Amino acid sequence: MWRIASLVVLIILNFPSFADEVHFTGAYSTDQLRGVRAGYRVTNLPVELPSWIGSPKLHVEAALNHWQDSNNTEDNITAFTISPILSWHIAGAQRPLFLEAGIGGSYFDKTQISNRRLSTQFQFEDRISLSWQYNRSSSARIALGYTHYSNADIKRPNDGLDFFWLSWALPF
Repeated sequence: MWRIASLVVLIILNFPSFADEVHFTGAYSTDQLRGVRAGYRVTNLPVELPSWIGSPKLHVEAALNHWQDSNNTEDNITAFTISPILSWHIAGAQRPLFLEAGIGGSYFDKTQISNRRLSTQFQFEDRISLSWQYNRSSSARIALGYTHYSNADIKRPNDGLDFFWLSWALPF
């Protein structure tokens, strides 16, 4: 476990050299789980996506998640996630609104939290959110979203985890 944690810390410490946005997130699950997420996003990728899917921008995000059981704070789980994110500008010019979606991969330090059994430490991260640039003079955004973690039935049981979250993103 310490080797994995050390690797995650090294990756996160080196990621700012090419990332251009940081985000902080609070999450809550209807299964009484709560948590935080901190991550980096690379937004300036030289990729043009086809117009038939709405010409979204492609970003790549790496994050460290930590959740705990609200009823038993000693029961917690941590995950490192890397995910491509597609972002569509859907409204506004000076304070734009974006629809974002992505499917990535996560590595969990355990396979169970509370009554949720995940079976594998590898999980897919499926997410969707609305992101709003709330201030014209800053590129900072807030986002409201939903994320689902599951191993896609690679191994059973596959209870998965679902979170609703609020995030603050700050470009630098």
